[in-house]
Amino acid sequence: MSKIIVGVGASERDKDAVALASTLARSSGAEIVLACVYPYDEIPGRGANTAYRNYLREDAEAAIRTAQEDIADLPGVAGRTVAEVSPAKGIQLLAEREGASLVVIGSSGRGAVGRVLAGTTAERLLHGAPCPVAVAPTGYHDHAANDIATVSVAFDRSKEAMAALTGAVTVSGALGAKLRVVEVLDSTWMGTPALMAGPGYSLPPSDTEERLRRNLVAIVDGLPDELAVEPVVTVGEPEAELAEETANTDLMVVGSRGYGPHRAVLLGSVSGRLVRDSACPVLVVPRTIEAPLEELFAPVSGTHAV
Repeated sequence: MSKIIVGVGASERDKDAVALASTLARSSGAEIVLACVYPYDEIPGRGANTAYRNYLREDAEAAIRTAQEDIADLPGVAGRTVAEVSPAKGIQLLAEREGASLVVIGSSGRGAVGRVLAGTTAERLLHGAPCPVAVAPTGYHDHAANDIATVSVAFDRSKEAMAALTGAVTVSGALGAKLRVVEVLDSTWMGTPALMAGPGYSLPPSDTEERLRRNLVAIVDGLPDELAVEPVVTVGEPEAELAEETANTDLMVVGSRGYGPHRAVLLGSVSGRLVRDSACPVLVVPRTIEAPLEELFAPVSGTHAV
């Protein structure tokens, strides 16, 4: 059975992570593992304090029990406490040990309601996680249904974007959601400097946008027939355009940066800003994984790597 690791503690934003994880678990049949990391160094030394360790562990166990109350109707919810000074490292190690298919965390408590603000722990977790990571926006648990009816994927034709598209196809097929494949034509890179008299840029000609649109339609036409897919081409600054897209979708899927450890999440400039500015949950898939979410969801009939 696939596993979803959910980072919990003693804050309200943990409810957001639990709500998102339960939505995905109900559709995938995955087991939820509630993980609470407490700050203690397990390496024996003169500073070891068993009584203090037990106190911290009991607090962590209490946080897990509180989180379990919100998903009491789900069968087989497990809890794990982890002694580790770094919460991000503790969750990463647990995800490796458990063979997790997904890690879900809440955003920083400093974020505006309805927005993702990753915060220190989440930022560190999003650099080096061994499996896809989903971040829930502040206040996500307050939504009545939290149904995921529309999935969007940021697409730029790179290998990392192809992996994100494959993951988004799997998620949208399993959830019965509409899929929006969003490609942004970066206006700041498409100018013709020889024609510029000063700073700035000129917008690309309309035929460039149309050519991009035709190519995207061709890629979309190769996706499974049973999916409802909409190709979307916009012109502008990628981070801003994709952040605007998150206001019109229920889940945003993005790829990792194009270099770094294999099978690890590593945020680039676009994905990093998007995680911080998103108005919906963001799911970041690691690089060099051909089918990043098929372990979590049963593949759509006829699904193939794109």
